[in-house]
Amino acid sequence: AKLHRANVNFLSEPIEDGTTGAVIVLTIPDAQRTMLAYQTNIFVIKGYLFELLDTIRTIIKACEEARRGGALVAVTASDGNCWQLRGFSVRALWHFSSKESSVSATRYLSHFVPLVSVTDGHRGSYLGVKGEAVYIPPPCVPVDTGAGDAFASGILYGILRSVSELKVMGTLAARIAATDIGQQGTRLSVQDAVDIAESFAFNFGSSSVRSDVGSGHIPSL
Repeated sequence: AKLHRANVNFLSEPIEDGTTGAVIVLTIPDAQRTMLAYQTNIFVIKGYLFELLDTIRTIIKACEEARRGGALVAVTASDGNCWQLRGFSVRALWHFSSKESSVSATRYLSHFVPLVSVTDGHRGSYLGVKGEAVYIPPPCVPVDTGAGDAFASGILYGILRSVSELKVMGTLAARIAATDIGQQGTRLSVQDAVDIAESFAFNFGSSSVRSDVGSGHIPSL
């Protein structure tokens, strides 16, 4: 309604139903676009966006706005090359050689952020907090960790639903990733999503993410 009053023209009708959140894309005559998200709880940055310096400056500003609004900031690595194209400050986090273990990387990275997840193909994955790592086995054989973005979505969903157990959160992420990679297309069917959510429903809390790694729990974010 506010956009209509500001004489903003909509090129398509708003979609009333669906399985995801809503976002408004504002496009000006020179084809520049701005995406408007309302009251978000988590701001997610893809690693591919770090390839351009102008984009990095925009990301920094967006992170500042997200934090000012009380949102968490999450980053997915996407690909190792994304962090090596520029002399970017996170390069120090990627000093591990291919011979070093994923669990070592998880422990190291967990000193810099409240929660980190590292996937390791058919060997499974790790979630790290405060210098400790919790192992998450692959969801099935021969399927490995699964689709990376789907795995990340499971972690984020667990945070939003206040899952406090690292093991449960990682298992949820692995289950989503395995389901996603075993089908055509990237989006889970409504039935698959409902089945997964219901199978983990007893682990969902109603308060903020809490506790400590000492008991395998996630600290306050």
